[in-house]
Amino acid sequence: MEMNKNQQVIEILETLLEAILYIKNNKNSEYEFMSEISLQGICSVIEELEKSKKCIESIKNVARDIHNNILNIHLNKNLNIESICDTIMYDLRKVIEYIKVRLNHKKQIVFMPYNAFMWNSLESVWKAAVEDDSCECYVVPIPYYKLISKDNNTFDSIFNYEGDLLPDYVPIIDYRVFNLEDIRPDIIYIHNQYDECNNATRVMEQYYSYNLKKYTNMLIYIPYGISGTYPISFYLKFYSFIATRNFDKVIVQSPAFEIIGEQSGIPKERLLAMGSPKFDALINSLKEIDDEDLYDNKFKDKITLLWTTNLMKIINGRHKVLDEIEEVFKLIKNNTKYGLIYRPHPLELEYVKSQAPECIDRYISILNSVKDESNIIIDKTPNYYNAFKVSDALITDRSSVLIEYMATEKPVLIYDIGLEEELYNSKVFDIFSNYIVGKEDMSLEKFMSMLENGHDDKKYKRLESLKYTLSNRDGSCGNKIHNSIKKELISTYI
Repeated sequence: MEMNKNQQVIEILETLLEAILYIKNNKNSEYEFMSEISLQGICSVIEELEKSKKCIESIKNVARDIHNNILNIHLNKNLNIESICDTIMYDLRKVIEYIKVRLNHKKQIVFMPYNAFMWNSLESVWKAAVEDDSCECYVVPIPYYKLISKDNNTFDSIFNYEGDLLPDYVPIIDYRVFNLEDIRPDIIYIHNQYDECNNATRVMEQYYSYNLKKYTNMLIYIPYGISGTYPISFYLKFYSFIATRNFDKVIVQSPAFEIIGEQSGIPKERLLAMGSPKFDALINSLKEIDDEDLYDNKFKDKITLLWTTNLMKIINGRHKVLDEIEEVFKLIKNNTKYGLIYRPHPLELEYVKSQAPECIDRYISILNSVKDESNIIIDKTPNYYNAFKVSDALITDRSSVLIEYMATEKPVLIYDIGLEEELYNSKVFDIFSNYIVGKEDMSLEKFMSMLENGHDDKKYKRLESLKYTLSNRDGSCGNKIHNSIKKELISTYI
């Protein structure tokens, strides 16, 4: 029952109290019209209680008893009307009290991030829940393992816990003392959907979705990344896997992804097209960051490029990609007008070591070669918004950072291959609204020259494409997710 539906049910029950009192006081007169109306009222109450997944059976039985007793006095005036009315009124008060207690019950909400870099996919929802007096919130960072593959198809597991890397203003609870079975929260939010199926990182088994679902009414999955940079077929496969998980709700970033999710086998009622909390975190941070002293003013008076890579870039391209990285580093080193902030994917080293071991030594050597350069930084800090603020443009592949960066309104160069237009749908995301190496005679050097001359011919088209890609780009996504899930909880489980 929704909050207003609960209030309506209470009003019906209180009206029934008045009606039954009237029948008691007028037992010797014609009261059939009042008992008939009372039957209609209690039937509507029973219907709402039956819809509720959390209403205890004993209360449903009380409501059924009320119905049977009203029916008895409606059909037979020879009964002890006064005594039966007293019983009905007692039972009505019992049901009213139950619903009022449930309405006043604080909703217990647990957030379970595993990677500190990914906390921003949950943070704005957490902030909305913390500010809601009807909720009690817990942040319980959970440990995970980095998996390094070996020649015999086995893995080395490296234990990781990053609770201490979350922002200082986020109060956390140690997972070792937090007992889900005792608390049984109303809602759990997670950003890891893979359970035992991830070959790069894996949470502990007790935190697999199907195990978490044992202890909560609502298990909510919010994707870490912002989607759209890959062909539609990729996302159909992605959401097909999510359809096999134990989620009560899956947050998607736009109506287009709601359609993709539904086509992938996720029931429509489980999908919520709300946007991405990551975008909330981004736009709010960009307003607050003072870039005066960022990176020790290393990039002051320079045209600064931010270069990000996705997790699969080196795995897919191997030494060809390493050649590319070396070339870009060399180009920047030799041009002091420019600065470069290089941000590899946070799991990249471990993944290269696991999936492309023949590349790891060379990759580390390339990174070490620029450690002392005056205009290049290897940025591994959890907060990439500083790099967004300082930089003048982004170089990237098809990582989700691409779409986030578009909020800055600064130019984006996609340094990638294989972008076949027929595999994309501009209503999901128009990736071709950005500059792409190899398209329209674009190169890194030409892009740099364009920046130097202050040109950005694709700006309008780029910003228009963002409107289709993300709902609630005004920073309201987290708040809307919280209110929608809370409403669903009340509607379904109270």
